[in-house]
Amino acid sequence: MFSYFARHLCATILLTVSVVANNYADELKDFRDGHVYQTIKSGSLNWFSQDLNFRKTANFSDDEGRSFYRNERWELSCPEGTRLPDALDWDKLIHDKFMGPRKVQNMKSFVSGSSMGYYKFEEDDVVNKRDYAAYYAAVGGVGTQVMMLDTKRGVAKLVRIEDADAVQVRCIYDRDLLAEKGVDKKTMLLTDNRDNKQYMVEVRAGKAWMKQNLAFSVTSEKQCYLEDKTYCEKYGRYYTYSEALKVCPVGWHLPDDGEWRDYQKERATLDWEGLGRGGCQDWDNYCDGAATGHYWSSTSILKNSARSWEFRRLVRDIDRTDASVYKGLYVRCVADLEE
Repeated sequence: MFSYFARHLCATILLTVSVVANNYADELKDFRDGHVYQTIKSGSLNWFSQDLNFRKTANFSDDEGRSFYRNERWELSCPEGTRLPDALDWDKLIHDKFMGPRKVQNMKSFVSGSSMGYYKFEEDDVVNKRDYAAYYAAVGGVGTQVMMLDTKRGVAKLVRIEDADAVQVRCIYDRDLLAEKGVDKKTMLLTDNRDNKQYMVEVRAGKAWMKQNLAFSVTSEKQCYLEDKTYCEKYGRYYTYSEALKVCPVGWHLPDDGEWRDYQKERATLDWEGLGRGGCQDWDNYCDGAATGHYWSSTSILKNSARSWEFRRLVRDIDRTDASVYKGLYVRCVADLEE
């Protein structure tokens, strides 16, 4: 009826895992057996969207080849670099994915391919305690606690089972939030895939900020300080407000007024030399390029104007005003690191 696997495992198992560079970790390859797992994002975590099927640590498999694990083997089962979710991890996933009017459909999608119920060892047989719920390992509790996902009612809750019972496993691992935004964590460089230009990045107020002005699509000297293209390479490009709203790379956006407020709170740590140069384009004139830098926000309060931020390098001061949407100002793109 069932195929059993070795009941006596070595205490140490070599675990090797590789994250496939496909849309920033949409899948993960377990080199222990070559199995590839699709993943889904939830908060700061990547979740396996499929049940773990590493048979060397499974207590048994069912007729369809799905693996089940007693709690004594949970910790041995997930690939290196991943881990088992605890109750808090499950709670975050539930609030992210299984709330609202589509909770039943979303839960059914999550457990698709899983076996309903869990399995009990009874003498020389294994009995499926079948119902409308799928059961998954949840570490960290007292005794053997598992997460029950009731796909009939869309209900999720922790329940306790016997130590000898076996359930399925979903593994998790931390998202590389900077890599998902195209930033190399070692160099802190963002590569804009549209033109392969690179920008230094820093994390401020919990968000990723470009430390250099955007210079995408330099097509005319008129977008540069003093109409000199060398200044576009040095300072970045001027954009009108309508251009600024849509010019940031995918996954990045023009900061709103509130984000600029958070950015500049710790003024002693600002890069005044970088922020306070390049001026602005004011119709046929230019602002002081040696001592000021002017930046768009996405916030617009008055007609034909938008909030702008001026950084004054020499006096280390900031002026926040409403600028004409037709002026040429710089853009610093920002990216959310929690979604």
